[in-house]
Amino acid sequence: MASMEAAEEGGGEGYFASVSDMMVGILFIFLLLLTVFALNFREAEHEQKVKYAEYLEAQKRAKAAEELAREAELKARHEAAIADARKIENDRFRTLLLDAVAQLEKDLKDRETTRSQLLVSLQNSLSTRGVTVSIDPESGILRLPEDLLFKTGDATIRPENLPRVQTLAEVLADILPCYVEGGDSSKCGGGAAPILETVLVEGHTDRQAFRSPVVVPPPVINAPPTRPSIFSSATAPPPMPALPQAKLVVTNDSELRNDRLSTERALNVFKELRRVRPSLDSLRNAEQQSLLGFSGYGPRRPLLDALGSTQADYQKNRRIDLRFVLSARTSDELARLREQIRQALGNGQ
Repeated sequence: MASMEAAEEGGGEGYFASVSDMMVGILFIFLLLLTVFALNFREAEHEQKVKYAEYLEAQKRAKAAEELAREAELKARHEAAIADARKIENDRFRTLLLDAVAQLEKDLKDRETTRSQLLVSLQNSLSTRGVTVSIDPESGILRLPEDLLFKTGDATIRPENLPRVQTLAEVLADILPCYVEGGDSSKCGGGAAPILETVLVEGHTDRQAFRSPVVVPPPVINAPPTRPSIFSSATAPPPMPALPQAKLVVTNDSELRNDRLSTERALNVFKELRRVRPSLDSLRNAEQQSLLGFSGYGPRRPLLDALGSTQADYQKNRRIDLRFVLSARTSDELARLREQIRQALGNGQ
């Protein structure tokens, strides 16, 4: 019985030893797992910190990008506002320019129309009084055939043609005041306006040259001395007959003489107009300068339909022109538009 108890005691110790060993193993495994868990936790914590730092950096970059985007958006809005303002200003400026061009064209057309009306009125008034003239509305010219007023090469108005010039003076004195500044407009019809800068009496000649005869003495011929002949007496030979003097026709200062002739003819018509109707001398343009003037062009301004060398072409180019020059002054509306354009240009600088 004692031996049985001893055996039971020995078996209990072995059992407890096995349990103790198992507990040690389990504890070892637990510690090992705990160590592994701690290591993994540290690595996970490090990774989490890295990712958090990356997240903060990404958030920082996103915030910076957002700020940049916001600044870019504000800048774009500002530039768009500036562009819109410039477009509005450019559109306004373009409108002003178009209005100015349209007004300028209207002014020019109105003045040219008024000048054409003036020329037609002069032509009709002269025609009813027996004086025939031609007009060129586009150039603003009333044309008098010069060969009806002067003899060839002469600047004095023919006495039989003085009444024509006098009639021209009367018609001009009646009509021109309607087309100058400060003129008497009581007799003017509709459409009259102060449009004239000057009225020039222009003289023109053809391009034929003046020719002057120049007397050329005959050549001197010296006869050789004669010698006495054994067959005749030593008498002097009979005198040689005198040669006739030759006449040579040459051009002599032709252009200068044509210039002088055209100017003198224009001057004589100009003087006659003022003599017949002194009131023409008192007409003034917008700058209060004398309206009437004169000039001579010689053969330098031939008519386009008379550039040939026929007598008909020469006759057309021998003429007196009255050139009606339009004033360069603009209307009040165009002056207002011009001032607005200057202000717009000033604001844009």
